Amino acid sequence: MSLAMTPQQEKDFKHLGYIILENFLHKEELDRLLSAIDDVAANVRDKKGLGLNAPFAIRNALAHHDAFLDLIDHPRMLPLVVDAIGWNIQIRTSHLDYRPPYPEGLQVGDIGAGNGADNQAGYQNLNWHQDVACEHLFSAPSLDGRLPFMEIKAFYVLSDLSESNSGNLWLAPGSYKRTPQELWAMGNRPDAFEKVELKLPPGAAVLWRTATWHCVGPNLSDKIRKVIHMGYHYRWLRPTEYINQDPELIARCSPIRRQLLGELAKGDNPLGLDPNFEPVSQYWRPDNIGGEGWDDVPLRAWAKANGNS
Repeated sequence: MSLAMTPQQEKDFKHLGYIILENFLHKEELDRLLSAIDDVAANVRDKKGLGLNAPFAIRNALAHHDAFLDLIDHPRMLPLVVDAIGWNIQIRTSHLDYRPPYPEGLQVGDIGAGNGADNQAGYQNLNWHQDVACEHLFSAPSLDGRLPFMEIKAFYVLSDLSESNSGNLWLAPGSYKRTPQELWAMGNRPDAFEKVELKLPPGAAVLWRTATWHCVGPNLSDKIRKVIHMGYHYRWLRPTEYINQDPELIARCSPIRRQLLGELAKGDNPLGLDPNFEPVSQYWRPDNIGGEGWDDVPLRAWAKANGNS
């Protein structure tokens, strides 16, 4: 039974690979996030010596401001995340993207081609791609050649992306069902497929399978593109942006947040009761140390208590 997804959302997520959540963030939440971005942007410019109009990205953004940290277990998003991918999860990535309008005269590349001066200038308008689909990770085919279902992202729109060419996220509906090899064979340019430019106002959110083919368009508007992604994947995979989070950050987190940040409730037995002769990672088998092992995965009890079977 679902925690939060409606039957239509379940259908869209299965068919399209994403669901759009209009007016998701309350005004107070949006204002707090925008203020946090301004604070972080000022710090980035100071530390990196960037100008006011320089684009930048922050990885492991949750460690840079508590407003971003609060998104990982957002009370209206987390039930949707668990409905989509289950409770045995953690954060793989938290990605803040800040892109001012293009300077006058900057060459714009083709959408999803990664071939323009804008990409060379640091705007990261990459080729059409699937996340974690690169040759050094998935060069061999799976059972049917497609990527396994490994992760989803919650995409939060914090600036106005309601007009075209505002740095919008582009998606190819249903393309997560296709293979990375097929996209590579097209030169990462799926011209024959349906593609959607998401035109969304501030406060909207999107929950999407990152195996869906996607790219980012140019920002030709007069507004700064401000977005943040929270990526969730299974606990038995490893995060992209951290090995362990700062102990001070972990110390002030709830048990569910600690799970989402990859921590174990009992750090003294990471390989189970018999680590010398029968080691079993608690990220793979929390049941291996008996009932106490489930303390590492409080989302399991939370999901069951809230009706997710």
